[in-house]
Amino acid sequence: MALSFGTKNTGAVAIVATTDALTAAIGRLAESDATVVPFLTGAARRALLAETQALPYRIARPVVGEGAHAVRQDFEICTAIPADSPLHALRRVTSDALESALARFDPRPLDHALVLNDLVVQRYATGSAGISPHRDHKRYVGLVALVPLSGSGQFAVCADRSGANAREVSAHLGDLLLMRAPGLFCRMDRPYHLLRDITAERYSVGLRQDSTHDN
Repeated sequence: MALSFGTKNTGAVAIVATTDALTAAIGRLAESDATVVPFLTGAARRALLAETQALPYRIARPVVGEGAHAVRQDFEICTAIPADSPLHALRRVTSDALESALARFDPRPLDHALVLNDLVVQRYATGSAGISPHRDHKRYVGLVALVPLSGSGQFAVCADRSGANAREVSAHLGDLLLMRAPGLFCRMDRPYHLLRDITAERYSVGLRQDSTHDN
């Protein structure tokens, strides 16, 4: 069954991912760091892209951390997303769809309800250096969900901060890229990952469960 959410521009917009497809994708994360499943229809992607293009952005800190733990960042970010934005509808539907998929497992691979309560949008200019190998903060748990809406770039998982053994995880525009986070399948590791080779302006939505926030 396809799911849908409302936007102020286009009304109901279908999400093509089925519960079966999402269940299979989550299952792959027992062994893989990241996986991809087709998610948005073309109309939904275009409507959401228009929303992201109108947001106010700030330049991300060029370097986070120090020494061997330094992460280089070359993008703009928006976290101040209006409460009535369709991006929040996307967040809720993605959360509900993944929770429905998690309920298919016996035993359940996550010991708490998945509530994607953290929403960010990133904009990478053409020619951006992207973001160097890093891990998401340990406060993000369960699943990390990324939705590329435009542009191009190489997302890869890797073994460490040097980028060793990088493996591209290819996602088309409108796909849902899922990455394992602490707690899924009783694993507490946080995959290293990177984004590089931005050859066209890229907008990407990031959805996470922040364990320090109220749901």
